[in-house]
Parts: sequence; structure tokens; C-alpha cells
Amino acid sequence: MASNDPRKASRQNSGLDNRMARITRRSVGKLAIVTGVGSVILACSSSNPGSTGATTTGGGTSTNVGGGAGTKGTGGSAAQVGGTSAAATATGGSLATGGQPATGGTTTSTPTTGGASTGGTPANTGGAATGGAATGGSSATAVGGSATGGAATGGAATGGSSATATGGAATGGAATGGASSNPVTPTMVSGSDYRFTLTACQVVFDVNPQVGARISGLTLNGTNIIVPYVASTDNADSSLSGSTFWTSPQSAWDGNISTTGDWPPPVEINKNAYTASITGDHVILTGTANANLGASITKDLSADAGTCWITLLYTIKATKGIQAAPWEVTRVPRGGLAFFPSGTSMTPGPLAANTTTTTTPAMVWFNDASQSATSPSGAKLVADGTGGWLAYALGGNLFIKKFTDVQPSSFAPGEGDVEIYPGSGYLELEVQGVYTTLTTGGSLPWTTQWRVVAIPSTVTAVEAGNATLATFAAQQAAL
Repeated sequence: MASNDPRKASRQNSGLDNRMARITRRSVGKLAIVTGVGSVILACSSSNPGSTGATTTGGGTSTNVGGGAGTKGTGGSAAQVGGTSAAATATGGSLATGGQPATGGTTTSTPTTGGASTGGTPANTGGAATGGAATGGSSATAVGGSATGGAATGGAATGGSSATATGGAATGGAATGGASSNPVTPTMVSGSDYRFTLTACQVVFDVNPQVGARISGLTLNGTNIIVPYVASTDNADSSLSGSTFWTSPQSAWDGNISTTGDWPPPVEINKNAYTASITGDHVILTGTANANLGASITKDLSADAGTCWITLLYTIKATKGIQAAPWEVTRVPRGGLAFFPSGTSMTPGPLAANTTTTTTPAMVWFNDASQSATSPSGAKLVADGTGGWLAYALGGNLFIKKFTDVQPSSFAPGEGDVEIYPGSGYLELEVQGVYTTLTTGGSLPWTTQWRVVAIPSTVTAVEAGNATLATFAAQQAAL
């Protein structure tokens, strides 16, 4: 089917118009980050990017790589009596109420004085005590982010040795009732369908390696949350359904950022087949490089039935010196309510008639109930969001995309970290990361997380400005 997407020539111009119309716009900066970071994924630990982070006191450290900023949680893991600590031996920590004191143990570092925990558990896998790490605990490094109050899955290993957890989205994580991690083992349904079934969450998540490794399905209780990919109803550009990943800005797809009209996206990242494999609890999808773009994309997907978070780790791998920002584009059915915490600027573009901003709560709301917004020019809503999440309510369900918040000075040229595009039969919910300079061989990893839940009766109305809906969404994003 031939493509008639208006973004061929004019979506770039709309980006320029959006920049001129921003409420407050600082100059676009170019932020260099460390390159060469290997692919990691959040799946099995009690950590998630964008949620509030946990630290241990005296028993080691909890380090977030790629996770969102947040309030440090209280809690940590207690070490076994007599174990060896990879961090330090406590020299006088107080007794954990309900737990055990950490005594003995040798140190591979310098002695530190550990904090006391209240109600903590000794060296258990997962949960953390509220109040701090028991003395003598071991270190746990969580790659990707930390959970509210939760220790990394694995906590202190038996005998007090250090445990390293790679990723995972923990709900709560604290010893006071948080959900425990339960990584889902994916299955290969066919060569074009790899599936995660989150039975306890009533969620099914599918990816199609044969069509740009796009997320081809996401359902809750059998209801489509995103527009499912169906080859016979998509267009030649594969741009009408599912969820995909691009590099930003669009004007750089041909290797020359000064040009406009770069459409369709490079087939190597958007449409061509990726090599797929199942590695433990992850589906790894590896694409090929586009010479003009100067990059290839790798996707590392995982899911946790204990926390109901789906984790998507994207890595841009540069084959030449480039500047790029990560860009996730998810197509959802029309007719719902999109909203996100407002930042310093927002240009509604073609969504202006149905977009409102409230101060209490501080939110931007786009009500698509009329499905009247169109964009013949390819323009879209471009905004600076805060809080690192974007939500969409439709049919009694709430879909949340969580990501690391970006300062306006680090946006890609003409872009924001939250964008919404009104397509024919779908809305694009778009989030972007930091605009980064990469040298040849450099890598830029970036993580988003998805969560879909039923909206409870405590939400009084699904409408713009409703405080109970905003509160519920914020609570879900913080889990």
C-alpha cells in the first residue's frame, strides 16, 4: 500500500514552528555522555528507572545507571552473620529490630559504621527493611534504576558476599508490603512473534522481529492498548501501528541535519528484520546499520509479572560520529485522554482545540474524545514534560510510559521530551531522551518502562483536570 503520511516533508517544518512558539525555550544544548555502555536491562531486580531510588547505609551502595532521578528510599539488605562483606565490615552498627545483628565478617575495603534498620530482614533475596541497611551488609549494584525502598533483587548473597542485580522494575520493594519480582520467561510463538505473558497482571506483550522489531501487541484482559500490527492493514512505510524506535531529530536521518523532508524512517531501524534471540528472561533484537544515519539499533525487552512493569532497553550504536536522541513512538487507538506533568513549555499545534493545562494538578491534558484533531501538515504537540511519565486513559484502562526526564537544554533540535501526533485512526505517544554526541563505535543506551492497569473506582472521573485520575497515574508511575 502506498504511504500518504504528511510527515514526508513538513514534520520538520512543524518542529521549527513549534520551537518558535514555545512558552519558554532555552538554546538547544548538545550533551555528551559516556559512550560504549553495554546493553543492560531492567527485569529481575527491584530497580526501575524513573522511580525513586534506594540506598543502603553502611552496608554498601546502590548505584543507578540510566534510571530516573528520584527520592532515595529507606531500606536495604542485611548481611548474614559471619559473612564476608564486599563493601565493609560494620564497626558498631545497632541491632535491626526483628532481624539479626551483622557481626564478624571480614572487609575488602575500609571499615564503616552501619546504620540501624527497623523491621528489616536479614540477607533475604529481594525485599528491604524500612529504615536502612543493617551493619555489615553487602553491596548490591542495580543497573538501570532503583525501586522505592527496595533492595536490588538478590540483596545480600548467602554468606555476605556481594550480589549484582541487572535491572528490573520493583513495585514498592520494601518489607512493608511491596510486590516481589517475578521475571517472565518469553516464548517464541513464531518467527514473527515473541511473547511475554504476564498472567498475574492479565497482560500480554508481543514483538515482531520481522518488521523492525516493533512492539506488535499489548493487551490487558484481551483489550488492545496499542494499535496492533497487522501486515495487511499497515502501509508501505509500516507507520500506522505498533510501537517503534527512531533516532531524533528526523532531519538527520539522511546524515545531513540541515535538510528537511526526511521520510520514511531508515528501513534498517523501522522496517527491516532484526535478529532475535531469547536469553534468559530477555528477548534481544539486533538490527543492522544505516550508512547515512550512521547507526544501528539493539532492543532488549523484558517483563515482570510481580510488578507488572515491561522494560524496553534501546541502544543506539554509532558507526560514525553522530548526534542523536532516542525516540520511542507508540501508536494507540484514538478517543482517549492523554496527560502528563507540565514543564516549562508546551506548543499544542494541531491539538490546541482539545488541549488544556491545569495548575492543580500541574498537568497538560489532551482530550481526544471527539477524534477531531488532524495534522495534514505533519505538525504535533511538542512539550517539556516533568516527572518522566506520559499516561493515556481509554476504555477504563490506563497506559503509562515511564522514562528519564530531560531538561529543555538537552532536547534534540526542534523537539521535546513529550510529543503527541494525531494520525488517521491512531495517536502517536512519543517520548525522547537526551540529545547526545557519539563517536564512532560509541553507544547510547536508553530505557523506558510500560505499565497498563484498570482504572479503579476511586478515580471519580476520567476527564481533563480530575485530581483523582492525576493522583492515581502518579502513584502508578512511582511504583
